[in-house]
Amino acid sequence: MGKHRKEDTLIMRPLLTIVTELTAAGEMMQGATEVKTAIMKGNPLVLPSIRNHKDQEIFQVILMSLAKSYTDLGREQPPQKDKDYLANELADSIPRKFPSIRLHEIPLAFSNGIREKYGTFYGLSVVSFEKFIEAHLNSEAREQLAKEVLIPNKNKVPDLMTQFGVAKKNALNAFNELQSGKEMISGAVVYGFLDGLGLISFSAAEKWEFVEEACLYLTRMLNQQLISTGSRIKREEIQRKLNALQDRSAVDMIRSMSKRFALSAFFKSVVMEELDLEVLIEERRTMFITLNKTKHEN
Repeated sequence: MGKHRKEDTLIMRPLLTIVTELTAAGEMMQGATEVKTAIMKGNPLVLPSIRNHKDQEIFQVILMSLAKSYTDLGREQPPQKDKDYLANELADSIPRKFPSIRLHEIPLAFSNGIREKYGTFYGLSVVSFEKFIEAHLNSEAREQLAKEVLIPNKNKVPDLMTQFGVAKKNALNAFNELQSGKEMISGAVVYGFLDGLGLISFSAAEKWEFVEEACLYLTRMLNQQLISTGSRIKREEIQRKLNALQDRSAVDMIRSMSKRFALSAFFKSVVMEELDLEVLIEERRTMFITLNKTKHEN
């Protein structure tokens, strides 16, 4: 990217407020009206990802979000050249490292980050702001929004051919994410689709291994959050989740993460055996239509 760029449904109200503040400052990014419309309709993730925006737009939003972060913390604004440096570095790194983020999510991630909703932070730097973005993308609220985008609208069910096409695209996207070293946010949904096609066939023992692997991963992640957060309320919430993991009552959380690990193992086997995932899925199109025809008609 070139230099010299200036400038949840669970939390829709603060998100809309941030967007309004950014546009009211006279630096309105292109498409701000669509942003507000998407938020009011319920899911801002229907908007294009950051990769669909111009360098200048990305820079402007980041620069203004940085300024607001300093203001909200009651800190003196750094020299303009320092803010330009931060904005330039982040405008390069965020689209590269987090290509699925939407542009309007950046101010929300920064706002939550400086309020220590993702744990304690030490100073405002390129690294800390990148961590805010990463924590936002991995938050439960954001994952729920992603699931809502992937799951067909219950009020208007598309035809089965369309459903198959969307599910196939999601599966191929998840496969590409794994190959490029990115986290598969929609792993559980894609697992359900491929498992329904009969492509995934792990033994009971292997499935229990995924469950144990998921519990270890979630425990390690939550313990890290417990150490880094200074909020008593947040620590109590994290501890409740840890307790639920220990006694295995956190069924939904464990199931979702287990499916991610199982899907990852399946994708790795596809690569090792040099199979064509798209062909494997297409071969089961008729089966998908047949199995879901009755459910669709009802």
